[in-house]
Amino acid sequence: MPRIQMEIRERDAGGRVCRITVGGRRLTTPLFLPVYNPSKPMITPREFREEFKLEALMTNAYILYRKPELRQLLISEGIHRFLNFDGVVFTDSGAYQMFKGEIEISQYEIVRFQEDIRSDVGVMLDVPSRYESRREVYESVIATARRAREWYSIRREDGISWEGAIQGGGYTDLVELSCRYMSNYPFDIYAVGVPPRLWREYRFTEIALQGVTVAQNLPVGKPRHAFGIGHPIAIPLLVAIGYDIFDSASYALYAEDDRYMTEYGTKKLDKLEYLPCNCPVCRSISIDELKSMDRGLRVRILARHNLYVILREVELVKQAIHEGRLWELVSIRARSHPTLLEATYRILRMYSSYYEKLDPITKRSALLYTGCETLLRPDYRRAVRRVGYRLKTSITPRALRIIWPFGQHEASIELFRFDERDYDDLEVVRVLADYQFGYGVGVKLFPDGCVIEKSRRTGRIRRIWLNGRLLATVRPRDGLLLLQIPAATRLASILPGRRYKVRLIASDIVEEKVAMGGDVLGWYILEADPLIIPGEVIVVLSNSGRVLAVGEAILSGVEMGEVKRGVAVKVRDSIGGGGYA
Repeated sequence: MPRIQMEIRERDAGGRVCRITVGGRRLTTPLFLPVYNPSKPMITPREFREEFKLEALMTNAYILYRKPELRQLLISEGIHRFLNFDGVVFTDSGAYQMFKGEIEISQYEIVRFQEDIRSDVGVMLDVPSRYESRREVYESVIATARRAREWYSIRREDGISWEGAIQGGGYTDLVELSCRYMSNYPFDIYAVGVPPRLWREYRFTEIALQGVTVAQNLPVGKPRHAFGIGHPIAIPLLVAIGYDIFDSASYALYAEDDRYMTEYGTKKLDKLEYLPCNCPVCRSISIDELKSMDRGLRVRILARHNLYVILREVELVKQAIHEGRLWELVSIRARSHPTLLEATYRILRMYSSYYEKLDPITKRSALLYTGCETLLRPDYRRAVRRVGYRLKTSITPRALRIIWPFGQHEASIELFRFDERDYDDLEVVRVLADYQFGYGVGVKLFPDGCVIEKSRRTGRIRRIWLNGRLLATVRPRDGLLLLQIPAATRLASILPGRRYKVRLIASDIVEEKVAMGGDVLGWYILEADPLIIPGEVIVVLSNSGRVLAVGEAILSGVEMGEVKRGVAVKVRDSIGGGGYA
């Protein structure tokens, strides 16, 4: 069993809220790790825990190792007691110090040291690139791959969890090469080395392209960590493309330079007339008091404010994922800097088809038009394309006004062009079925003789019956057809092969649990339709092909083969009972 276990709880765009278990402790992603430098303790680990309620931090094992007076103390006490921090401790190997000159330590020494001080998560000693030339970046990819092989031979198999580093900088083909090499080794987390030069020069497009390449080429069941990213304006986009974990000392470094973070950019303190923030720091002090105080105290106060801003943005991203508004938050933040806006456009133009496989089929909130980039969003493009190839028309049938996003959008322009035809109730549900499951499914799933039940209060279609048996309900919030077992059995016979189906492992216990209404966990699944999109209605089959249940996909089809922990399909009806409420 892996030392780090990951469960996808919620998702939007390419982002995900995951529960990861590290050494028995639970963390929730997106996760920000403040980097603690014992040589410059602006905020102590105890304050991280008590004031900021942080459950994890990162510190540099190399900085601790190179101080002989601390080395033995750390080994005897352990990193948690030394830091006075009972949360999860990540330790970096010190590879970043290569930018300042060769570090005087071998991989064996730093790997063993991280194990001996009982870090929760350690980092291999990779070879970062300065991103000076393609050749230099290529050499860092090859050297890091060699280091990974060395790490594999020296780490203790029953020891701590480990991160493997991905190199390649802004060269996406080299990033892909690095992913291929590094995915051969059993790392628990994959960390991406973002060359500092890209961040300093605001080259968000290259940073984002690097992240997308990583998301496409690494195991989907492992968390992805962006090294050294710690500014709130970039976090929404980087979560949307697939990063789970971030770390940075930016909160402190910016404070040392008298820079005040906001979610829309960084301000030099001497340019501020007001404190445009409502964090505990800014509520307790005026701008004049902050400017006039002793530099040491001012830096510590600014560091606290900066950390509050970063953490607030992470929580805002989580809430946006929950509401299905992550793309909208990305669009808003993208207007903080022209290169960030260009990066957003570039990702949506180039990789919309990739994110169509991950972005949920419906959202809790209406589709909000934020600008011309909305027309590039994968959820919008997927909906428009489905009308073309599933309904065989370029004009959206009015019958689709029930289902998301056709009936749940807010825009100042015409996002969809609807026809003027009147549809009877049976035609409406057939159009919905064709849109959900494919051309021609509707008439087979809902034959003549179906009875349509409508809400007395709203007049909307509520349930579909056939011969006294409930086939499906129409979910009020998004118009999705939620099938019952009779309809699921029909659908399984209508659709060829694996389409909209998952098949369970050969286990009487597993099959009985699902047949009685239990959810399908990731490890129950033997095979799944790789085209399944999160949120879609899925038929669950026994190992022999018998229909056991029907439910809602939590994972995408490709994830169902890799993410073993947590719910993969939320069962709504089964042959043993249950049913939609």
